[in-house]
Amino acid sequence: MPIASIPDDELKGLLPFARVFYEIYPDCKIVTQEIQLGAISLWFHHVMPMSKMILFPKTPFRNVILHLMLGNNVRVLMGNGRLTDLRRHRMDLFNLQDYFNTVPLEPGQWFDSFHINFKPESAAELMDTVPELKGLLTPEILQGEGRINSRHVLFNEVCQRALKNILCCKQVGDAAEYYLRRQAVNLLTVFLRAMRQDAGDVRMSTKNRKKTAACYHYLNRNFARQHSSESLGERFSLDHLLLEASFVARYGRTIPEFIMDKRMNVAYLALMKTKAPFSRIATDTGFDSVAAFRIAFRKYFRVEPVHVIKAQ
Repeated sequence: MPIASIPDDELKGLLPFARVFYEIYPDCKIVTQEIQLGAISLWFHHVMPMSKMILFPKTPFRNVILHLMLGNNVRVLMGNGRLTDLRRHRMDLFNLQDYFNTVPLEPGQWFDSFHINFKPESAAELMDTVPELKGLLTPEILQGEGRINSRHVLFNEVCQRALKNILCCKQVGDAAEYYLRRQAVNLLTVFLRAMRQDAGDVRMSTKNRKKTAACYHYLNRNFARQHSSESLGERFSLDHLLLEASFVARYGRTIPEFIMDKRMNVAYLALMKTKAPFSRIATDTGFDSVAAFRIAFRKYFRVEPVHVIKAQ
């Protein structure tokens, strides 16, 4: 819909690159945003019930959906007859057919629903575009029905950062697409790793959990330095193998992956907001040469940094 027809108080929550659907009914207001990223699409639904009501959401075709609930918990009776709870700050993976789902709501039971969608028939295209998502292309996921994961996955700090990066993106066109697709990929890979991890794989004491968290915050501030698992283990008085395993269990990313996430996001924003030369950005993000920076950037975002600048 035209941006001029949306109330001013709703504009501040909208992404420049999104298509927006704004609906007002006597008992509910719904603001939906959609962003197409090739084989992947991002959806935000802000739902505000004014009175007791029932929503009947559906997808017009079979869809694989990673869902995140922000706000109130919601209970859903899916079209296949199964009940599921969408819990606040939890992620779930669904394979939904084109049936109606039933969602009873009470007045004031407002929520934000964020999800990443792709069609099963787009799996080959997705694999070609983003090889990191090969874990999604299994019969269990592509041919399943209803909720795929047996337990809810916590929306951890890495996921929070990826979602914040999406919500704060002010770019449009290709410049936005490169960046947003990578954030979606990170969310999907963190979820898949957590979904397949046995709850008892890594048992951490309270002390070791705090040490792992301290390592996370240290790397978040010192991402441009050179680190080894041994040096980090020594710094935080924790066996380096246990630290590595604990980090993956808690955050869904290995330590090198987390460092690369941080470096690449800082580099991307530098390309968007400054006119700094590649040599400066490479140094500021921990690379010892422009060539090493460009190789890492191309592998991470699947585009050359110079193309990002031109895409603006």
